Amino acid sequence: MKSTTEKHRRIFTALLICFIIAIPLNSSYEIIAMLNGTLVPDPDMTSWSTVLTPLYIKALKDVFLGLTVLLLIASYLRSPAKRRIFFTSPFIILNTVSVVLILNAMYSLSFMPPDIVFMGIRGYWSIAFVYAGAMYWDYSERSIYPYLLAVFFLHFLVQIMERIAGVGQDVYFASRSPGLFMIPATAGAFALLVHYFAIRFKSTPLKLLTLISLLLSNSTAGLLIFVAYYIYDYRNKLRPKVLYYPLYIVTISALCYGLITNLDELTGRGGGASSSALTRLGILYLALSNWTSLIFGIGMGIATSQAYLSGYGNAIIADNTYVGMLYNAGIVPALLMLGFAFLSFRLFNNKLLALLLLGYSMTTVIFELNPVIQVLLILLGSEIGRKYATTAKETIPRESRISNMFRPPLTSLNRARTDGVKC
Repeated sequence: MKSTTEKHRRIFTALLICFIIAIPLNSSYEIIAMLNGTLVPDPDMTSWSTVLTPLYIKALKDVFLGLTVLLLIASYLRSPAKRRIFFTSPFIILNTVSVVLILNAMYSLSFMPPDIVFMGIRGYWSIAFVYAGAMYWDYSERSIYPYLLAVFFLHFLVQIMERIAGVGQDVYFASRSPGLFMIPATAGAFALLVHYFAIRFKSTPLKLLTLISLLLSNSTAGLLIFVAYYIYDYRNKLRPKVLYYPLYIVTISALCYGLITNLDELTGRGGGASSSALTRLGILYLALSNWTSLIFGIGMGIATSQAYLSGYGNAIIADNTYVGMLYNAGIVPALLMLGFAFLSFRLFNNKLLALLLLGYSMTTVIFELNPVIQVLLILLGSEIGRKYATTAKETIPRESRISNMFRPPLTSLNRARTDGVKC
């Protein structure tokens, strides 16, 4: 008889597989229109802001979130031992961020349109996947690997078609093929995510294909993350090791300088690359210059495309996760979330995922990178859960372990009663 914990884990794995299978549908109408040459964006909007796919299809990711949260609540109520993880240091940070965001959203309803407040708080719903990953940390990554692989191959094929047809070049400044995703940065992040699985399951051909996919997306942040990861990964080959970190900092700084000063030529995006970088730096400078007026934020949803396109006063498109949170909810959640992102570097065993989270959160609002952010946060949560479970086992008193050896086996009745409290 399967335990409740096992059943919930299987349900979560099935939900995650269904979510991965549905990835190609999320922007399917826009991608087809792009390939047909019929994607005509509104003059006041960027091309990737054009929405053609029906909302009931785009809402599938919200359905996945809703079902996951319901399952998470059920597991939380049935598993007292597992719920303790939500009071460890990483989750204390996330708990505080979540409470502040909710309180800010409730206060913002008193002076902002409800639809803008809703879109603002909706952007942070994905944080719940960290909790889900921690609760079901022992799910099998291998079980989702074939489905993610199939989606990647379809994505790669579409990228090739876009490059041959030249449609990505027409829509995205120059030489950017977003594949299944409307935003090229999402395509770059997806390539890095699949690259992690290629490393995880030791697939050299897949590593090569994901690198090509990353180059086709022409994501500057993605390329820098890729180089930074492999320089870090080869640190153990340098002797003496004390020289590694100074050399790493100098090398990355030189690469960043070379990339920034030659951005147009290296990316092949012409003036669009420099314009994009300067716009992001301008937004960051503006936020830092006025941080004293942003201690409590301006209002939930003020830093969303919906507020900006509707002409709402003081609205801004942040292009940075922490700047967006600063405008939406104030300095406390922004700093806590930044600290959590840096903490992820210690939590992730594979540093590519930590660099992915850090790099893209600095150059875009990472919670908008669907479907990458959902899978990435689940992986982060599972790392926290795994470390917590290992630590909990190691800290069981020796006397308890010895007494458990002589404890009589559970009867079927007692086993059923304890199903809900197994780790």
